[in-house]
Amino acid sequence: MATVSVTELTALDLHASLVSGETQVEPFLSDHWEFVADLDTQVNAFCAFDKEVVAGQAADLTALRSQPQPLGSLYGVPIGIKDIIDTIDYPTCFGSAIHKGRYSVVDASLVRRLKHAGAVIFGKTVTTEFATFVPGATRNPHNLGHTPGGSSSGSAAAVAAGMVPVAIGSQTNGSVIRPASYCGVYGFKPSFGVIPRTGMLPQSPSLDQIGVFARSIEDLALVAQVISGDDGIDTGTSRRSPQQLLDICRTEPPLPPKFCFVKTPWWDKVDPQAREVYEAFVASNDSIVWAELPVVVEEAVRWHASINEAELLFSLQRELRMNPDGLSQALKDRLDRARSVTTTEYLLAKDRIPHVAAAFDEFFDYFDAILTPAALGAAPEGLESTGDPIMQTVWTFAHLPSLNLPLFRLDNGLPLGVQAIGKAQDDARLLRSARWLVNSIATES
Repeated sequence: MATVSVTELTALDLHASLVSGETQVEPFLSDHWEFVADLDTQVNAFCAFDKEVVAGQAADLTALRSQPQPLGSLYGVPIGIKDIIDTIDYPTCFGSAIHKGRYSVVDASLVRRLKHAGAVIFGKTVTTEFATFVPGATRNPHNLGHTPGGSSSGSAAAVAAGMVPVAIGSQTNGSVIRPASYCGVYGFKPSFGVIPRTGMLPQSPSLDQIGVFARSIEDLALVAQVISGDDGIDTGTSRRSPQQLLDICRTEPPLPPKFCFVKTPWWDKVDPQAREVYEAFVASNDSIVWAELPVVVEEAVRWHASINEAELLFSLQRELRMNPDGLSQALKDRLDRARSVTTTEYLLAKDRIPHVAAAFDEFFDYFDAILTPAALGAAPEGLESTGDPIMQTVWTFAHLPSLNLPLFRLDNGLPLGVQAIGKAQDDARLLRSARWLVNSIATES
């Protein structure tokens, strides 16, 4: 009987090994659970995982092999779920002691879809407090003294450390792309409305978006495809069909894709070595040219803040009223600031979302994707902060799809990513173009 390590395989590779029977799902998951239990004493990527829960899912999957229907597209693949997304098998605590031991009576829509595809819900991954800025216990697997980013800290770190090939996170500002860059993994935040958020903490419903972490673009496409589409509950996904992402992602583009790299108004904040890396990257790729962003992007940061803070205050009104001492001082200070957002400011900011998205349409008439820094540099030292999300703010606000491509390492050995942004609701084109770019770089090197 062959044994495999998730640290060596993508989700697609692991799935093929499990479906073929080359690897048996029960012994594999039992051995892998022991590996994760040992490693996580250092990384702290998981806040809840249980050997018996995993074993029960494995036994159910073994039983499926005797049934006439084909095995699911994620058969036996262990997946981590961010601790703001409901699961019936594990508690969902929102990264807060206030909700310690909270169990949901139903799975989130995306969790239900993962299970239907045969995925193993391996455990819940650490999030910052209510998916905001106060860090959890997770450390960066590349250097335990550095932050993994946030708020999807545990999801990014679990994939980077080889604990799971895929993990689910969320992004309201920069909570997928930034930790993906810091941890050196692929991260995908689809267009707003592609994946239902039913069963997820509604931190800021106008901005909240589900994301996926993996070690290949194809894995991102597969998982996002499985969990995409209208669930009949989340109005954000209303009338949206499931996305056909994997097949398109794998096809060769009809013409070589074209990219523009934009420094953004925050280029001066980027670490000097990271700036050198990005400049060399553009100079060495004929498919990439420099471009300037419209002025509206700077205003989008303020509009994003107005929406996020007003909706966060509404989301946490019960906790603030019933258990204020259970909230960190930093979060209470943020909620106090949110009271100053006027109704006019909030409604104006929401009205700007489609206009900012439209401001980039002319870019996508000429380019297949916009490229930018994925972060201001490598993961900062220390665990007191999860880093600055400014490089994601505009794209999240505009509801555009974005990817982290883990292309570089700096002199300190820590990863640095390139962010690729696509046109709204054109996620398959973004994935295909990004895969072409990564493959072309690999061919040249």
